[in-house]
Amino acid sequence: MGSKEDSIIEIKGVYKTFNGVVNAIEDISIAIRQNEIVGVVGENGAGKSTLMKVLVGVFPPDKGELYCKGEKVLFPKNPKEAARRGISIVYQEKGVIPCLKVYQFLFLGHEDKYEKMSNLNLGKMRKYAREILEEFHVNCDVDSFMYELPLSVQKMVEIAKAILNVRLEHGDNNITSVIILDEPTAPLTIEERKKLFSDILRMKKNVSFIFVSHIIPEVMEFTDRIHVLRDGRLVANFDLTKSKITEEDLFKEIVGKESSEHICKHEIKSNINEKIALSAMNLTKNGCYYDISFDLHKGECIGIFGTAGSGKSEIINTIAGVINYDSGTLMIKGRKVKAKELPYARLKRGVGYFSGEIEKNLFLNWPVTKNISILNIEKILSKFISTMNFKAEKQLAKKIIDRLRIKTDVNADCYSLSGGTKQKISVGKWLEKSPDILLLENPTIGIDVGARNDIYETILDMNKSGISIILVSDDPEEYYILCNKIFFLKEGRIQKVLSPEKFKEVMST
Repeated sequence: MGSKEDSIIEIKGVYKTFNGVVNAIEDISIAIRQNEIVGVVGENGAGKSTLMKVLVGVFPPDKGELYCKGEKVLFPKNPKEAARRGISIVYQEKGVIPCLKVYQFLFLGHEDKYEKMSNLNLGKMRKYAREILEEFHVNCDVDSFMYELPLSVQKMVEIAKAILNVRLEHGDNNITSVIILDEPTAPLTIEERKKLFSDILRMKKNVSFIFVSHIIPEVMEFTDRIHVLRDGRLVANFDLTKSKITEEDLFKEIVGKESSEHICKHEIKSNINEKIALSAMNLTKNGCYYDISFDLHKGECIGIFGTAGSGKSEIINTIAGVINYDSGTLMIKGRKVKAKELPYARLKRGVGYFSGEIEKNLFLNWPVTKNISILNIEKILSKFISTMNFKAEKQLAKKIIDRLRIKTDVNADCYSLSGGTKQKISVGKWLEKSPDILLLENPTIGIDVGARNDIYETILDMNKSGISIILVSDDPEEYYILCNKIFFLKEGRIQKVLSPEKFKEVMST
């Protein structure tokens, strides 16, 4: 940790308790130096968000000290005060306003600084907006609407706005900013993530960052130092500029146990049956994918990998019945299926589809019990009359909660749960449904490493039990952990088939 003299921002012994009972963070001390990216990692509930909100003035700490460039100062009472200290945040949720133009969004909340005779000096705003975007190499027109920009560019504009917010509040363009990035890559594709990080590394010459993320490879590759939080306490510090650590080292500190990557893959592969669960022959959707042919065996997990626009999402949505195919043949359990067959008909054939998009998997205003039972309704109907057995419904939900180590009550409404808990419930209802074929699309997007590991273990257990799986993901690590083989897709066509080991080797080069 840096001393007060060489740190831009330093906190010491910070505590925050809610309702006088819940210790969100205890005795946290970290420092942010100039021109560095500092990672803050931990599971959901580890205290990351609380710590960041203390730094930007959303929550007042119960105890602790704050230093700015070696000088002891009071903690900010609100985000405006935090900006005057040089601290601003870009939240995980997309914070753009789509209908605003880029320059309007950049100066949102600071229009009063550009008033001229009771009117806004739009020319001056546009000029300064261009200078800011040029300074940080953000390639877009200041008169473009935010909704017109790619997601990675939107995120860069958000970061530029956070820096601009510090400068305008402080009144000094030369102030060194500390920008907190809360899960900035969660909604982005692989290509968009690479573009965003290349831009952030370029900005590092003028700005320091606190990078909060659940994606271990990103944290390992792009940060200079890492702080690990667990149960509200700082449990480990790593200086990657001085020593090397492995992803498994970091995972163990975050979760306190080994990851699913160390589960024996040979045991999983031995469960593959010669029986073909699904077969695609020259499957084609014009403009999306062409001549896709493969067999999926019982108990096998195959991955379809490619960049954005490669056709991977369209293929899995075709198999799910969400979109039609134009030509070719699709066979499920030896029977040919029609191109226009709907998802409910595919479900009757034993095909389940799980997308990582929570709003597509759960009724958020329903309790856990009903979200699990809606897919397994036949298991909670009374034997002699068509009424629901509410006791059986509760027992079913309790069974899933215990199996997946979900920390919630069966009657809790899903909207109140963390992202990882929601995702576990989504996987849990399919575990109970036990379809013959399960289609997975980004099954762990935006959730912490501990919850991700639990979901991996559940998927691997389903695979061992004989369920056939097709995976499409923007996280290359998932293919290595879950798949028996991976189809490499480019411009809608299968280029090659790789083993998990060869796939990992290719992705690391």
